[in-house]
Amino acid sequence: MTKDELIQECLIMPGSFVDYPFDATTAVIKNQKGKMFAFLDFVDPEKIKKNCDADAPVEDGDLFLNLKCSPELIEVFRARYKAVLPGYYCNKSHWNTVVIDKDVPDGELRKMIRLSYDLVKK
Repeated sequence: MTKDELIQECLIMPGSFVDYPFDATTAVIKNQKGKMFAFLDFVDPEKIKKNCDADAPVEDGDLFLNLKCSPELIEVFRARYKAVLPGYYCNKSHWNTVVIDKDVPDGELRKMIRLSYDLVKK
């Protein structure tokens, strides 16, 4: 998926909107109350490996998507997919980083987006 396609997938969630509070390239998707449920940008492999996982399957040009995740499922996703890493610059107990177009099927990624949205909606 491209960056624009991922943003559109996130914007399917009711009342969601895109914002750029950090810089001109990091898209932050928020719910109607302004709570962030996703953010995405292109990977800096060195930073991802240093902050998330030294063995992360990332290369220049890869796209990452950070999503909130319930503590009960966070390790399940990380064990199932090599491209699901502890949250990049987030609380690693509540956020996962997904490296796009690696081993996470698009359908599963859509479920993760919905889960993230539902968690911040509460």
